[in-house]
Amino acid sequence: MSSFETFVAWRYLMARERRVSRLAVVIFGIGLLAGVGSLVLGKLLFATGNPLHLKLEAIVSAAYFVALGGYVGFALAGLALFFGTLRWFFTFFTVVPVGGVWIGTGALVCVLSVMSGFESDLRHKILGSNAHVQITREDGDFVEWRDVKGAVDKIKGVKGSTPFATSEVVIAANNNGMNVIIKGIDVDTIGSVTELVQNLENRDALQKMAPLVEDTLDMPAPSAPATEPAVDPGPDDLLEGGEPIDFSAESAAAAAPPRRADSFGGDAVAVVGIDGTEPTTEIDPAPADLEVPDSDPADFSGDGPPAVTREGDMHVIEIPMSETRRGSGRTLSLPGIIVGRELVKQTRMYEGQEVRVVSPLSDPANPDATGTPIPFNRDFRVAGIFFTGMYEYDLKQVYVTLDAFQEFLDRGDAVDGIEVRVDKPDDAARYVREISAAVGPSYRVVDWTELNRSLFSALKLEKISMFIVLGIVILVASFSIVGNLIMVVFEKGREIALLKTLGATNWGVLRLFVLRGVMIGVIGTVLGVGMGVSACLAAKQYGIPLNPDVYYIDRLPIHIDGSSVVIIAFAGVAISGLAALYPALLAIRIRPATGLRH
Repeated sequence: MSSFETFVAWRYLMARERRVSRLAVVIFGIGLLAGVGSLVLGKLLFATGNPLHLKLEAIVSAAYFVALGGYVGFALAGLALFFGTLRWFFTFFTVVPVGGVWIGTGALVCVLSVMSGFESDLRHKILGSNAHVQITREDGDFVEWRDVKGAVDKIKGVKGSTPFATSEVVIAANNNGMNVIIKGIDVDTIGSVTELVQNLENRDALQKMAPLVEDTLDMPAPSAPATEPAVDPGPDDLLEGGEPIDFSAESAAAAAPPRRADSFGGDAVAVVGIDGTEPTTEIDPAPADLEVPDSDPADFSGDGPPAVTREGDMHVIEIPMSETRRGSGRTLSLPGIIVGRELVKQTRMYEGQEVRVVSPLSDPANPDATGTPIPFNRDFRVAGIFFTGMYEYDLKQVYVTLDAFQEFLDRGDAVDGIEVRVDKPDDAARYVREISAAVGPSYRVVDWTELNRSLFSALKLEKISMFIVLGIVILVASFSIVGNLIMVVFEKGREIALLKTLGATNWGVLRLFVLRGVMIGVIGTVLGVGMGVSACLAAKQYGIPLNPDVYYIDRLPIHIDGSSVVIIAFAGVAISGLAALYPALLAIRIRPATGLRH
């Protein structure tokens, strides 16, 4: 049979009287009434200022049931309208499999888009905190890293490279300890490889990782040279054996506590910090020959004018203190460390606080009283806080400068490796081959997919499993296609026999039933894919809120993968077409004489 004859025969087998489904009309009316009623009830209860004077718990419960009633009502109205429209064109036995394919393909598109969104979000966070390519030495200390870095930077497509060194340590603050990974970084080049600078809460934190003051600033200032005290001669009637009393101004100032007689009438003056910290007393000015470095943070000119108040017989001068002045000289002289937001929550540390880092490795040059080497330990100052959006990184990763790391663990000039960023992360395997050829066989070069293979393999396996599970929905719909076409074979047996009498071949009848199955699959797949893509676009545009404390993101990530959508559409049509094979085989077994007799 020709294509036109096949179409005519197919329409003949599907011929039916068009009529409106009463059940669909009833369900549509009930759903629409429930949805509109929920909206009106919600407006009466909550938009007019709680006229029923309900308690808070009752208001929350009422809002939940009102919203649930609205969603259910409009959903029922939409389903009734959809299936009622299909019922106008097709029989009931055709509408059921079309609806099954529609639901299966639509759900599959939505679920795989959400899973792809999570995968894309995770991939972005991993690539933001890690490099695309990593170079490490196979054996020995990596001390020639500058030459290797220079060779890598010359490769076309390499955007940046930076050395790094890592170790597992314990960080302690406020009597809280946490196992973390400490990473030594080069402050000047880390921004060209990772997004650490963008993830910092304070963009100036990298500049604060170096000690803010030198240790020499904490040494006491040199005092003025001692002078020979002036002694007044005693009177002629002074008894012998007594020591002369020095009433000179210099000797009295040296013996008395620091006080100041000024415009306040000679009263004692106490100088305290504006934050209520320990009071300080005014001292004599420093000698003129005292050398003060240009970077001395003790320049208080920018702190503002002092505030003077009177408490009884004492005047109190409150001096505004800058952030730098509040930190002790020891803390300011420590190297900085950058920690994650989750680590801050766990250990209750704050920016500018002194923390201690202890390594499980021992220092042979620093034994205790028994001769046992003491583990490496050093104090750091919290220079900044970062937030990547990944819980593990924000809890377990801390950063120090490469120099501080090498000095802390006595590494010398050795590093653990070099991190590289390239133009095309998806093409990192090609850059691995080029870098390997440039640096030689003494180095191991891996890309980000190799470093995170277990994680992305698990995500890929999860997507495949979800595809199979939701594909079963389409498979279930295919059973309804089988049942529908078998009913057509027994119902239209006389018509099939008549077609064979008029010259239809077995191949033509087989093609006729397969075409019907394919048409069911095409209609259901088009509707399902269209609904799924529309729902994903709407959710991506307006956002579905999530609890950031639980999911670490504030909205549901959605990424529509075109290849996945094509595979879903092909699967829906193919399963529907295969489901029509068995009823078609039953149809071609009908003999014209037998069919016309019955």
